[in-house]
Amino acid sequence: MFQPLMGSCNADVLDTKQKINGRLYKALVTCNKKDVVDLCQRISDHALHVITVNDDTVLHMATYAKEAALVERLLDELPDHHVDKLTRQNRVGNTILHETATSNHAIAVADKLLKRAPGLLGMRNHNGETALFRAARYGKTDMFNFLAAKVSGYDEAGLQFYVQRSDKTTILHIAILSEHFDLAYQIALDYRHLINEKDGDGMTSLQLLSCNQSAFKQEPEDGFIKLAKSCCSTAWQEKVQNQKDKYKSAVELAKLLSRNDTSWEVTYSSIDQSKPKIHRYGEIGGQEGMSLAARIPERMDDVGETPLILATKSGIVEIVEEILRLYPQAVEHVDDEGRNVLHVAIKYRELKIFELVTKMEVPMKRLVRKIDNEGNSILHTVGVKRKDFVSEKMEGPAFLLQEELLWFEVHF
Repeated sequence: MFQPLMGSCNADVLDTKQKINGRLYKALVTCNKKDVVDLCQRISDHALHVITVNDDTVLHMATYAKEAALVERLLDELPDHHVDKLTRQNRVGNTILHETATSNHAIAVADKLLKRAPGLLGMRNHNGETALFRAARYGKTDMFNFLAAKVSGYDEAGLQFYVQRSDKTTILHIAILSEHFDLAYQIALDYRHLINEKDGDGMTSLQLLSCNQSAFKQEPEDGFIKLAKSCCSTAWQEKVQNQKDKYKSAVELAKLLSRNDTSWEVTYSSIDQSKPKIHRYGEIGGQEGMSLAARIPERMDDVGETPLILATKSGIVEIVEEILRLYPQAVEHVDDEGRNVLHVAIKYRELKIFELVTKMEVPMKRLVRKIDNEGNSILHTVGVKRKDFVSEKMEGPAFLLQEELLWFEVHF
């Protein structure tokens, strides 16, 4: 029988340890449960024996391999005097519960772990993530709900430890970044105080969503979807359906978040600060030499681009439309470059958003004639080529915008 690998550093013992680790590792990789159980019974630390260079224990590895039944058996056979070792962390700080949280099929394992070592619930890895955070990150709704119930008795301040990691990213941020929009919607409902929380980059959840163009893309029926249907390919059809489901959940999430976002109220000066000038010189230290930001005492340094502006840049019509439907006065918002939503729509050649705004009952005369910080009107912006300008692609929208704006010039 293999003796406990303790107290000796001679070559024979080290060699034996590596051999047993190799056999355990191979048994776990090949899902040979009998060998894993037999080998663990011969080791002093049992299933809490460390077998990888990343300090993963047998239980870490079995959990990572999604072998829930094996993990349960190893836990059942773990001697009581080893319970304190259940909180062992690997090199990235993950406990066994952290690994368990990445599967919806390991709730029984999580329950058993927490009964034997309740402290696991509040342990963080080196990123500052709790097991609850990990469940949100991997979109494991069933596991998330199970763990969320364990911390439901905490007040808002107490919850923050579990729902926000070291870099200020919250479970709502991470669910959006990982594109688990259904879970993000649930989190936004259950943890409303997180909706306007900012991450380490100063981004709210709606700002992050407003940067994700791919989530709001739909394939036309006469293209990808039609081809998939005609080919009767299950794989293609699943892909199409997943994209449609993702789009639908992203739109629903956007609607919920938009109702709770009034960041557009923090606006930069809408006064026309520019004057016609043919030189680049100004009075140093005087009013003309000061930047626009310096002339706005109410300016807030931590205000990034609002979801309205970000969504316009990204061409996400759904978010822009929802914000302006809920708060039509948001169309007056001006960013730190002196641009309103029309300026941004034109600069980024987002014709659908331009058309959306022009069809609304808004003061088009004022919006169209607004001058940005560089002295450009909207007509000027139409003529400016972006660095990624492609003539074939942009020619149509540019001419259409010019035509529309010239109409405004004549009628206003």
